[in-house]
Amino acid sequence: MEYKYITPDELEDVMELQDRVYEDLDDKEVLETIGPEEFSEMIEQGFIIGMFTGGELKAVRAMYIPPVDDPEHLAADGGVEQREEVIYSEITFIHPDERGQGLQTKLGRELIKKVRDDGRFNYVFTTVMPTNLPSLKDKLRLGFKIVNTRYMYGGKLRHVLQLNLNHPLEGTGVAKKMNYDDTGWMLEHGSDHIGDNLEDSQIDYYLKGEA
Repeated sequence: MEYKYITPDELEDVMELQDRVYEDLDDKEVLETIGPEEFSEMIEQGFIIGMFTGGELKAVRAMYIPPVDDPEHLAADGGVEQREEVIYSEITFIHPDERGQGLQTKLGRELIKKVRDDGRFNYVFTTVMPTNLPSLKDKLRLGFKIVNTRYMYGGKLRHVLQLNLNHPLEGTGVAKKMNYDDTGWMLEHGSDHIGDNLEDSQIDYYLKGEA
């Protein structure tokens, strides 16, 4: 098992693995696939890592520096004005034979370390389908917190999660425990709360504000 950053020569392997993982999914909404042009851009930016076994690509996790003028920039969900300090945790996919080994989180920790060492970024944003519990648990383990829940990607429901690299993102008051699939409440109140921790199918929500 070898971890290394993806090079342009491995773009075709990345696309083939994404196709293999997507075809294996029962619920195709879990994975928002990416085209070769965006993967090429992420490879050029330098924040895409792979896990290889016997020289074969088995897992990919990528971060992406978005355009600051993107009208749907996720920074707005967290009230962040410094868009140039934002990077996205963009996509992760793992070969079906390699699941259950914590690879998603291991790759995430390595990428977050690289982002910290880079020094340009203070915030990492990402999105997760609310019922995709493995992905949601991964993000929460890495320190992300839910800052909004809304429809995007042409009408798909997603949590928006934020990781502050240099100062804590905290809520106030007593936790309001909400079941992970109570998306009606999250759509109505998610922009005013911070979701943290997932235990026994419940997420702890705190009011936004200074800790």
